[in-house]
Amino acid sequence: MKILISLILMFTLGLSAQIDEFASEVNYSRDYAQALQIAKEQNKLIMLVAVGDYCPWCKKFERKTLNSKEIRARVSGEFIPLIIDRVSDKGKYPQEFYAQVVPTVFFINPKTQKSVFESMGYMKPSDFSSDLDSAKAKFKKAK
Repeated sequence: MKILISLILMFTLGLSAQIDEFASEVNYSRDYAQALQIAKEQNKLIMLVAVGDYCPWCKKFERKTLNSKEIRARVSGEFIPLIIDRVSDKGKYPQEFYAQVVPTVFFINPKTQKSVFESMGYMKPSDFSSDLDSAKAKFKKAK
């Protein structure tokens, strides 16, 4: 039994480490409260990316879309990016942002802590760029 628990713990920590590695590579926060504080100060949307480290579409979304030069530049300048694992990070962010499908991106108004726009599934950088535009437009309307 101890061996099984140890294996599960090592597997879970390994998954979290992979997300931590991606987050530091693209400069995404892993802490909702910290991202919320910065978003309030800068009056920017939080871009919460919910992934599952076991999910091949999430990996592709991270590698091909979020890590693309165009998307990286836009996200770092226009949003407060946050990435979470919907399983291992459960309880570390508001429950209303628990994603049934991964990857899911929630664009959160820092004043109301409500999602103004959601983007689901893998998409190419050009398609995701359109979603970034839509999220910003909805945020601007909500002000």
